[in-house]
Amino acid sequence: MTPVLSDGARAIQSLLTRQGLPSPSFQVVLGSGFKDALDQGIPSGFVIAAEVPFGEIPGIHPSTAPGHSGKYVFIRHRTRKLCGIIQVGRLHGYEGLEPREVVRTVMFPRELGVEHFFLTNAAGGMDPAHTTGDVMLIRDQINLSGKNPLSGSNPSRPDGTPWGPRFQDLTRLFDREWTREVSIALQSEELKVHEGVYVGVAGPAFETPAEIRFFQGIGAHAVGMSTVWETVALKHSGARVCGISLISNIAAGLSGGADGEPEELDHFAILDACKTSSTRILRAILLSVEKNCGA
Repeated sequence: MTPVLSDGARAIQSLLTRQGLPSPSFQVVLGSGFKDALDQGIPSGFVIAAEVPFGEIPGIHPSTAPGHSGKYVFIRHRTRKLCGIIQVGRLHGYEGLEPREVVRTVMFPRELGVEHFFLTNAAGGMDPAHTTGDVMLIRDQINLSGKNPLSGSNPSRPDGTPWGPRFQDLTRLFDREWTREVSIALQSEELKVHEGVYVGVAGPAFETPAEIRFFQGIGAHAVGMSTVWETVALKHSGARVCGISLISNIAAGLSGGADGEPEELDHFAILDACKTSSTRILRAILLSVEKNCGA
């Protein structure tokens, strides 16, 4: 029986069919600072097959955030029946969108059977061990955005069947096996790897030094303005999720300027600082997928 699809998922499926691509099995979401990673971050076993901007997918808003081009790039393996989606840029609540609008970028591919999701972001590091360019694998998260993609009626597939239970357990939100495999690959790319708790806030203003001290006090190690909604929605649907934060800066109030005052944060300087590490992170993810997915 042919599954019922949303208009957005049907548009993605139509593109895949036109390009002769198999159903994708994985998706990588590239957050802030990752927009240039595609230039050098794809291992030789993969090739770019097609791309489409968000605005051409029904139900997905164009991206308005700096550093987020907002498109799907479809890649396939050169010798194996393995296809994936690289989401270049994401949507955010601070763009005026509700959680369910934001998570459509991952839930439309989920309708098509994508099971493995790798969610990256650029985050402010709050652990004394963090330095710019490090990686933090997310072992848990704190959603301080004030919103949740499961609010309202229980999210359902287009045919009306619920994606998951009304009250979703989040004890094991991030997939331990993928976290372990990606950690090994990241270290092979000569990146310094940590694990910790990510706190997601609404943005778009950066946090105050007082807020950073508060986040540290409740057990968080990195802070950003994304990811938490996608993770909850995907977990509710039964997908496997791996979360990866690129430590793009030291959070507000934790580093000092030349005058001894806290160093101010600049979004564009943060994006520039991400370039080298973001390329290595994407390469590590795809090498992990190549090793562990597909026939």
